[in-house]
Amino acid sequence: MEIPVNKNSLAGALSALGKLVSRTSLIKAYQGIEIEGKANMLCFKTRNVIEQIEFRLFADLEDDFPAILVEFEQFRQMVRNCKNKTLKLEIDCGEVFIDDVKLAPVKGSFPSKEQIPDQDICVTELPADTLSALSLLAPITDKGADIRKALGGINISGYGFTATNGKELSNIPLKLETSGSVTIPFPLALLATKAFGDSGRLLTWQKDEDTFFELTLGSWTWSAKAIRENYPNWMRVVPERTEATHYVCFHDDRAERLQRYLKSIPDDKEHNNAVKLSRLPEVPDNLHLESSNGMLFSILAEFDPNWGDLCFCVRKEFLLRLLEAGHRKIELNDAYGPIVGTGGSGQYIAMPIITKKAQAQNEQKSEQVESTQTDVKPEVQTEQSEPQPNTEITESVTEQIPHPQENPTSKTTNTKKENTPMNENTITRTVSATQTPAQNHEPELNPLDELSANIEAMKAKLKAMFDESATMARKVREVALAQRQKEREYQQTRRTIERIRTASGF
Repeated sequence: MEIPVNKNSLAGALSALGKLVSRTSLIKAYQGIEIEGKANMLCFKTRNVIEQIEFRLFADLEDDFPAILVEFEQFRQMVRNCKNKTLKLEIDCGEVFIDDVKLAPVKGSFPSKEQIPDQDICVTELPADTLSALSLLAPITDKGADIRKALGGINISGYGFTATNGKELSNIPLKLETSGSVTIPFPLALLATKAFGDSGRLLTWQKDEDTFFELTLGSWTWSAKAIRENYPNWMRVVPERTEATHYVCFHDDRAERLQRYLKSIPDDKEHNNAVKLSRLPEVPDNLHLESSNGMLFSILAEFDPNWGDLCFCVRKEFLLRLLEAGHRKIELNDAYGPIVGTGGSGQYIAMPIITKKAQAQNEQKSEQVESTQTDVKPEVQTEQSEPQPNTEITESVTEQIPHPQENPTSKTTNTKKENTPMNENTITRTVSATQTPAQNHEPELNPLDELSANIEAMKAKLKAMFDESATMARKVREVALAQRQKEREYQQTRRTIERIRTASGF
């Protein structure tokens, strides 16, 4: 049976099918492509241990034929070498020919696909911009996630599509009528299909403790097992819109210039590819950007009236992904809170880079505020007492006593003490200004020295916490390396057993 097939359609599909082909697998079936004919459709399937993808191509078939497994690399090479727009695919007695050249068969067959049950299925209709949303979220996923595998996938729920790697987060609120949520693995093969503009549907079902899904877009069907771990509660990270007290926005043409500038900045891993955004007083209508290596750039932008001298640092990768998603407005509360990109596809959230200098300034401001609040209360209590003569100094001292009592006047020190309204733990004593130098005085602490001492103590605590966290991170890396080593040993042992089994003929 000869079947004419459009070369361009098949060649474009093979690039996506090849993403799941395991060319070095010991299981020969995973090195092939399965061809099946049914209901005037040619079905081309490939799979690995976890995923399976299928491409359907309309064809005028005389009869249906069962699945035939052939070598993928030879099949792709024959399609590429065809010089005509239409290639001749021939099926004869379980063998496949392309332009009268026989393709090498592959022994074995694919494992049976997980069957969709007749009931307890969740059906979700997917809009036409599904693949566009997945392509925008793909760079945000953590592809090397070993500990939290959920961060390496994309979550699909009633709130749309969500991806995060722990440092940045993006949510595209597509209209999905579904009550639950499922986390699909990184859709590498699905993204290579280039099925942009095709609508589809998502089927999910439960089997034992695992969740399986089948995602259909146009002529493609991708099925796999969902990630088992629970996805993080990302909605707690999204700041309220009322908390965003500052914003800066710009137009599309300026956003393109900004993208070209960010792409031209060389990598500076030592400073995390930091880019500083600020507003110069000399040019109040321009957004000023400065990279960590000193490259300057400025574009016309609109600021909120209360922007002032606010400035913040962000990774250049975060800014690029923000712009690629179509966002043209950056909202934030201050230089230490998350920034939110809006105006494009959904919303993009990322954390700024807090430098040591900015962190020290922030801690110093908080310490000053705390010290000011601590000093206010005793001053108010002293003002409530009766006025004293100018020749006397009033000092408030806090002591832990059960009940304050009225002290009599001391004749030796010429000190006056009066009952004043105050807290139970506060005593106000008045010391005469004419005391002789021979008397012992408690040294008065300079507020600046006290603040400096508190800052040094805080630095010591932070350093100790940083050392502990570094030690913990090192231990986690050691455990991860040990786990990878065990996995490698397991794979080597498995390959050795397979070779022994193949050589022995068992």
